Amino acid sequence: MKLNAPITIAFLLLLSIPTLAQTDSIENIARDYHIRASDYMKYDDYVKAIPNINWLLKNVPLRSEAIQSWAIEAYEQVAEQSEGTRKAVLLDSMLYAYKSKKQYFGLSDIDKNKLAFRYFKYFQNDTEKLKEAYPFFKELFSTPDLPINNNLIPYMAITEKYNSKVQPLDQSEIMDVYMLTSERVAKEYFSGDNKRYESYSSFLNASLKSIFGGEMPCDAIQIMSEGMTNPDSVLVAKKVLGENLNSGCGRTDGYTAALELLVRNEPTAGLYKILAQYAAVDKDYDQAIEYYEKAINLEGDAKKQADIHMDIANIHFINLNKPQSREHALKVIELDAEQSSTAYSFIGNLYLTSFDDCADRYDIVQDKAVYLVAYDMFALAKDAKGMEEAQLRFPTRTEAFDLNMDDGDQIDVGCWIQRKTKLRTIVSN
Repeated sequence: MKLNAPITIAFLLLLSIPTLAQTDSIENIARDYHIRASDYMKYDDYVKAIPNINWLLKNVPLRSEAIQSWAIEAYEQVAEQSEGTRKAVLLDSMLYAYKSKKQYFGLSDIDKNKLAFRYFKYFQNDTEKLKEAYPFFKELFSTPDLPINNNLIPYMAITEKYNSKVQPLDQSEIMDVYMLTSERVAKEYFSGDNKRYESYSSFLNASLKSIFGGEMPCDAIQIMSEGMTNPDSVLVAKKVLGENLNSGCGRTDGYTAALELLVRNEPTAGLYKILAQYAAVDKDYDQAIEYYEKAINLEGDAKKQADIHMDIANIHFINLNKPQSREHALKVIELDAEQSSTAYSFIGNLYLTSFDDCADRYDIVQDKAVYLVAYDMFALAKDAKGMEEAQLRFPTRTEAFDLNMDDGDQIDVGCWIQRKTKLRTIVSN
């Protein structure tokens, strides 16, 4: 490309060329300008082509669609090699050429995409041009099959710039752009071009975060969750979970849907634990236990398994299933010695609260034996407070004497407990 010939800004101004009144004279002159412009464009001599193109564009814009096409190409090529005001004037002239083409011949789909990209490439920091660029992108993307993939990132970028430099956009409008572009990126690249998918998705997500200033609004995250039908649904679900937690949105429909999608596709102990906790809050205890048991099956760490067994023990206790509650507490002791004290104390409380469950109101010493086995568990836990509470409820010496029993006698505790202990008494109050 030849760019060594001088060109002045004044020469680019279309109004500096006088309009000729005589139609026949214009036609003859136009033919000469057209031939020269064509020849210079053939050899990429854009600098020499521009004066001829300027005249044609000003005086006979309807003569040929090639005039506007030449103008767009020539102005841009010379602008790429220019700086400062000269470059700005050339790029403005390029936009004028696009507008002229639109006015007299209409823009093809390719033209529209090229113009959109040039708004992004050259004018994303120009407040006045952004006023044109964003509506143009919006119109372009209103026809689903019209935009090319190269304009996906530019659309989001122009939206971000327009929002910050021109005027704030409604949250719903911002999310419309994000959802449209991210869905297209997923469909086009997720399965076939992972590197580009990651690059594009990263940009879109960063741009969205920038617009919202870090934490995303909960309503926006809910809209984001609608993208979980895209090919990259698992990644969208992870994004929804992360943003939801970061913004403190709580248990939204989108968050729950994301959890359920992830647990179907990439189940982990952690996900099942979250679902179990929600089920427990809803008092769906059977479902909570089922989720916890699945979490145990996926958890390879013994200490974490013990934690989950403790959670299940608590659920069974709440659900008044003390035998199962004890079984899981015993599992805790088996899996993690460090938690044995907590588990023994828990079992002690199971026994301590079983008087009404087990008393037959016939043998008071036997009825109070639940406190004796409770004490045994608290002792194993080294739980002084629990031991004291259990001891206060021991059978009295009088009660034992009336039944011809002494301290140290073996007692078989029946009911659901089914444990052996030794009689201990307290002085009557």
